Amino acid sequence: MKKLTAMLLALMMVISLAACSNKTGDDNKDKTNDNPGGQQQGEQGGQQDDIVLWTLSNDLKQFAERYEQQTGNHVEVVVFDSADFSTKIMQTLGGKSKDVDVFVGEPQMLPNFFEAGFSADLSEFDSEVKNRLVDYTYEAGCDEDGVLRAISYQACPGSVIYRLDLAEEVFGTSDPDEIGKLFSSFSAIEDTAAKLQAKGYSIFGDTGSLRWFSISSNPWVKDGQIIVDQDRLDYFDCAVELYQKNQVAFATEWSAPWYASMAGPLPQLADGDDVWGMDKDALMSEGQAGGEGITQVFSYVMPSWGALIVRDNAEGNKGNFGVCSGVCSFFGGGTFLTVNEYSQHKEAAKAFIEFCTLNDDTAQWWLEASNGDVVNNKAVLENNKDYQNESFGNQNTYAFYLKEMEHIDYGMITGYDDPIKEAFGAAIMSVQKGQQTKEAALKEFYTTVITQFPELSIPDDAPVSLG
Repeated sequence: MKKLTAMLLALMMVISLAACSNKTGDDNKDKTNDNPGGQQQGEQGGQQDDIVLWTLSNDLKQFAERYEQQTGNHVEVVVFDSADFSTKIMQTLGGKSKDVDVFVGEPQMLPNFFEAGFSADLSEFDSEVKNRLVDYTYEAGCDEDGVLRAISYQACPGSVIYRLDLAEEVFGTSDPDEIGKLFSSFSAIEDTAAKLQAKGYSIFGDTGSLRWFSISSNPWVKDGQIIVDQDRLDYFDCAVELYQKNQVAFATEWSAPWYASMAGPLPQLADGDDVWGMDKDALMSEGQAGGEGITQVFSYVMPSWGALIVRDNAEGNKGNFGVCSGVCSFFGGGTFLTVNEYSQHKEAAKAFIEFCTLNDDTAQWWLEASNGDVVNNKAVLENNKDYQNESFGNQNTYAFYLKEMEHIDYGMITGYDDPIKEAFGAAIMSVQKGQQTKEAALKEFYTTVITQFPELSIPDDAPVSLG
């Protein structure tokens, strides 16, 4: 892990230097004022407890406003584009900058920040975090030695988000326990897709939805070996089958057709269509006109924040969705707050983090203010487990997510996951498009990973041999 992290850090510093040579400013960040390094100014004319926060999320502006209302202490919030954020942190804190007091990280970023020495020790909150917040978020916030260094105000458990009306039509029920059975294995997903296709519907926008289930049985790396077990081969085969049988809508995640599909019918697209050049409103109009070549997307696989995306794009379909479990429990994303080790205002920074993450009133406020975010506070979630979510058929979604989080195994996560998943996805895509055989694609996958991480090895029982 240390070797991996060192490699990643080195890479990111190279990227940082390249970025510096090509940019004269931070064009992608949302500036709250013209002095994002305002700490120096604050030292002269501001309050001692005023701090600077660097973040990826506009959410924290609302936390900062509430904090100032209640304490009188100002938090200057600077929001960065996600594509630039890690680079900005590595570049700035690599120089031991004191211009930021609190910064955030998503789970996959945290190990790099910890090992670089950027995140201060938050052990004084250890028992509270461990006892009061969702278990996997505690593990994600600890470094390799088990020292707490980051705390999140939200949890991001995963689910399958599905259409209630289509479920009733095709399967005769929209009960989440029953629909969950239709997604309980890759073979079950294949059967479900075939039944939906017979009615003119698509199971997913695209096969990328399946990637969330790629940690159903083993971590990607175990004892230094790259693990491609039977479950991952089943995932591979399922993705190829759905694609080649046209059982998905070819509406790539984050594209206009993908967003349009949440509101109702859309034209059935084909492999190779330029989805990025399409217009959401035009697609919705064409879909509503009906006729030949129209489909509807049945489900989406995403963390809990994805349910908010579906809700906000559902338009007339709002209230016509439910959430259920799938092949395995998972999580994705989440905003963890950490204190800059070089900050001169550590106590003030810790007070703000405590307010955001360990204050029951704050958690209840955010649950209501966000209109659906899953807070990290177990007691608050428990107090709201009977809440009927009108955007999801009056389902008790907080009760569902509480139960789902009990099954998340953070031990499945490794520092190698993102690049390995990317390489595996590329292998799947090459077979989907008929560019390679499965055997050739898997060989290329192993070669790509071993080249990037020479400290890893291929087990003797791997599905293919490079020899």
